[in-house]
Amino acid sequence: MSGIYFHIPFCKQKCSYCDFYSTKDSNGIDELVRSEIEELILRRDYLNHDLVETIYFGGGTPSLLNIYHISNLLKCVRENYNVSSDCEITFETNPDDLTEDYLKGLFDCQINRLSIGIQSFNDDVLKYLGRRHDSRNLNCNIETAKSVGFDNISVDLIFGIPGMELETYYDSLNKVIHLDIQHISAYSLTIAEGTLFYKLRKENKLKEIDEDDLLIQFNSTIDILAEHGFNHYEISNYAKEGYKSRHNCSYWEDVNYLGIGPSSHSYNGFSRQWNISNTHKYCSLVGKNEPIFEVETLTRKDKFNEYIITGLRTSKGVSVKFVKENFEREIVQHFVKGVLSLLKQELIHPYDDRVVLTRRGILISDFILQQLYFI
Repeated sequence: MSGIYFHIPFCKQKCSYCDFYSTKDSNGIDELVRSEIEELILRRDYLNHDLVETIYFGGGTPSLLNIYHISNLLKCVRENYNVSSDCEITFETNPDDLTEDYLKGLFDCQINRLSIGIQSFNDDVLKYLGRRHDSRNLNCNIETAKSVGFDNISVDLIFGIPGMELETYYDSLNKVIHLDIQHISAYSLTIAEGTLFYKLRKENKLKEIDEDDLLIQFNSTIDILAEHGFNHYEISNYAKEGYKSRHNCSYWEDVNYLGIGPSSHSYNGFSRQWNISNTHKYCSLVGKNEPIFEVETLTRKDKFNEYIITGLRTSKGVSVKFVKENFEREIVQHFVKGVLSLLKQELIHPYDDRVVLTRRGILISDFILQQLYFI
């Protein structure tokens, strides 16, 4: 199995926390789509004709594409790749782009999963985050999507926002639950370099969130969503039975995928490639059939570290047996030593032949990964 990811880098405005590659100049959408179609054709052998089980439109803001763009991209995939009959096709969208006509167009293109960036039901929080929508029509947007025929809908929420009252977050969480959707991604706000929030923090203009409040919000998210039938299957992701994000699971389960578009990444089991993060240069190079990506060949050490990074993000954790059977003695000894230390600190716990992050471990997962990395 394999997957295809489309990066659509255009945004009407940059959110205060976002560090993904994007541009506010959307005049080149037509040229980008033509270039992504060319890249699809040029790289059609990359997945070795494996069955494509998932397709994902991310950004940026994919919902700035018109239906003609989306239809042409998917037509090219189906003409050049071996696409599964039950392929999961996810489309990220901003709530204010969800008109009934647009939703009908997506549905007609055989998009079968929506990922909607709500983030909060509080207008003050939305303004603080730099979002361009407000809370007025969020319920209506979801109901319209359902009426069109969408029955696999995911919503994004953000917690851990400096200055946000606990009750404000709980209100948003409860409103999302009552939307009767299938999947929720709840992310702790991270302040990444290159974002507006990072700049404000450097200038001492951004108050840090209290760690106790962050822990309360995280634990409450797990407990409240579990009460309503959502399984916590990855650090930031919760799904009702049968509705995990198949595309995102492929990243965590060592499945090959092809990334199309500027700044997108690809993986074939032996190496990683990443496209240049410049839309104009990307389109120019694709048109000349010149290289658009850099390549990193993965060593055995890299493969081990990748397995630890991706495995520990999920509720499955990592298999001690797999590590012992697939990696060299020096790596195994390092792994076992780290695992024993983390077990004593109650940052991981055993599960069959596997080890899984505890709730406390999830909140300091970066520290745990540093302990297990083989350098």
